[in-house]
Amino acid sequence: MPKFKVISKDPRGAQRGTIDFPDEQSAATDAQRALVDMASDAIPNGDRADFQVQVDDASGEEVYRASLKFRGRTRRKRIRRERSQK
Repeated sequence: MPKFKVISKDPRGAQRGTIDFPDEQSAATDAQRALVDMASDAIPNGDRADFQVQVDDASGEEVYRASLKFRGRTRRKRIRRERSQK
């Protein structure tokens, strides 16, 4: 089975690992699910967080990359921002 290097980044830092997958599509699908899981586990107490995942084949060529950007804003911050713009 082919080996793929998976690099993930979230607000807590980066992780790297080598995982066997039957093919590139399986590696990409797993990376997508991992990205969703990372976001679900680490949704911040603050307003922002970035999540990334990259899959490289055994030769080091990138076969998949994805990212999620979480941006949140409470009503209170939105109202303050609107008042400051007046």
